[in-house]
Amino acid sequence: MRSMSPARRYRLAARLALGALGALAVATVSATPALAAPSRADLTVTVSANPTTVVDVGGGVAVQVDVRNVGTRAAANVILQHALPPGAYFSDGNSIPAGWQCDLRTTLACTHGSLAAGATAPRLIFYVSFPGGPIGDTATFTTTASTTSNELSLANNTGQATVSYIRGVTDVAVNQVWAPTQAQVGDTVEIGIDVANNGNMTAQEVYVTVPLPAGFTRQSESASSPWYCDFVDDPALGGPEWRCTLYQLVDGWQADTLYLTATVTSGTPGDSVPVTVTASTNSPEDNLGDNSAQTSIAIV
Repeated sequence: MRSMSPARRYRLAARLALGALGALAVATVSATPALAAPSRADLTVTVSANPTTVVDVGGGVAVQVDVRNVGTRAAANVILQHALPPGAYFSDGNSIPAGWQCDLRTTLACTHGSLAAGATAPRLIFYVSFPGGPIGDTATFTTTASTTSNELSLANNTGQATVSYIRGVTDVAVNQVWAPTQAQVGDTVEIGIDVANNGNMTAQEVYVTVPLPAGFTRQSESASSPWYCDFVDDPALGGPEWRCTLYQLVDGWQADTLYLTATVTSGTPGDSVPVTVTASTNSPEDNLGDNSAQTSIAIV
């Protein structure tokens, strides 16, 4: 085998040395840690609604907005811009926490000033009235945050809360009818009536009818808000009975007690005189099983 000349051996050794240095350089570059992310503000917005449904005739929803600076520097001049679905508006009575300034009529914006790194702004809770809509449709409330400081990311600056439309229905119920368990001829007794709306929408008008118990004479009835009562004495018109009206009974609420008074004018000891109450509404209602209730007064 022919031997390699000294010059050739030198050139080969040089190439091998250069190759080793190149590999070392590549390894060194690969082992260098990535550059740290720049120190910046980073606003994040979370929006939720309670309840997450609204009845098809429209209704109110509480919208909660939380803003946090998850960045490593303060966010200056924080602004929230709110976008409501068509026909929706901020209801009256919203209480704005300290640190925020909000215009809920024209610009629909809230300002906070500076928000320190890692800090969360006071929670905003708005009461929003949504218009009516088809059952199954949705409506969305959107809040977008901005700051005059440089931000690490804008991907988390917007939060949304979506509500769905469901069928609205009332459920007017006579919760209780209370009266003395016994009375004598000549006694004046008071009848109390508690009516509630157990449905998911406001009952626009609630009607209560109470036939005058046998042997009793009408004396008085609630004569001021929220109940408005008439006494119909003519049998040809369905009397004698009380007919009372309440304008608007919000879902989940019980109305102020309705009071009626009458005097026992005749009766025989041992008689049990029934007092029957029936409620109804001009709003949609499916469950009529709880619209009536009864108690009785024993004549002694």
